[in-house]
Amino acid sequence: MTKEADDLRKELVGKRKILDVGCGIGTFEQRLPELNIIGVDTDEEMIKAARARTTNTYCLADAKQLPFLNASFDALFFVTCLEFLEDYKAAIDEAVRVLEPEGKLVVMALNPESEYFKIHYSKEGSYFRRMKHKNLGEMVDYIEPRFNLQTHYFLGVDGEKIFDTEDKEYASLFIIKGIKK
Repeated sequence: MTKEADDLRKELVGKRKILDVGCGIGTFEQRLPELNIIGVDTDEEMIKAARARTTNTYCLADAKQLPFLNASFDALFFVTCLEFLEDYKAAIDEAVRVLEPEGKLVVMALNPESEYFKIHYSKEGSYFRRMKHKNLGEMVDYIEPRFNLQTHYFLGVDGEKIFDTEDKEYASLFIIKGIKK
């Protein structure tokens, strides 16, 4: 999580109001206390746990129907969330709606082409098996008309070893980042 948080910090520095969609227990809010992050999640227990960890604002909300006004945020991120949603397109449409013009989007999605993913996916009962969308190129194609995008692979994981790599066979994450058109 430290590497992911450091990468998010670099991407989000200087942003005034940031939305974390699928915030879970508030891990990134806890690791990035200098940023003004609001977290949303559909799981009430996750929201309770997040509130116990930080003083950030959290709300129970669906990524497809965010309870915020248009152009409310200058940055929004999904970390291992978007690819698990049944309707990621509706979540992207909502991200576009709540982001102000030239707002920043960051998506950190599990990379199904990596050895890391394949090992975890093969395990019975693995959380990875809940992933709804493994074709990340299709996801990029949906996002690209709305954002000026950059993509890359990130964060090698081999057992207990964590290392920098952009090699899709070893990178555990696929990063999609962009500025709203």
